[in-house]
Amino acid sequence: MGKRETPEEAVRRLGREVFGFLTEAGFAGPHEVDGGFSFAGHGLRITIYYSCWKNEAEVIAGVRILGDSGPKACADIAQLYAECGLGAVNHLPGQAVGARLVGLRVRAFAAALEALLPHLLAADPTALVQRASARP
Repeated sequence: MGKRETPEEAVRRLGREVFGFLTEAGFAGPHEVDGGFSFAGHGLRITIYYSCWKNEAEVIAGVRILGDSGPKACADIAQLYAECGLGAVNHLPGQAVGARLVGLRVRAFAAALEALLPHLLAADPTALVQRASARP
C-alpha cells in the first residue's frame, strides 16, 4: 500500500494542471505565493490559496485588479461567478475533507474561472470585480 496524497499535495499537483488554460490565455505563472500560487496578466492577478489542517483543506481563488491608477479591487471567484449570472455563490464551496474532495474543489474553481475568463478579459473588468466584491 502506498502513501496517500495529502490535501496540500493534491492542491499543488492539480492546481498547476487544471489552471494551465491561464497560461494559454496569456497569463504568466504559476508563481509561488504564501499559501498558494498565482497567475498574472491582462492587468489581473489570479491567486489560488489553500490552507490545510490535519486532513481538511480550504481552497480559495481570487482575482485582483493590478495597476497604479484607481482603487485596487479584488473579489473571489465565487462572487464573480454569481455576479456574472453563472450560478450561485454556494456552487463553489471552499472546504473539503481529504485529497479527493480537494481535487474536486480545485477542478470546480478552474471550471468556474474558465467560464469567467471572457468576462474578465472584457474592456474594463474593474467594474465587474468591484460589483462582485460587494456581494456577500
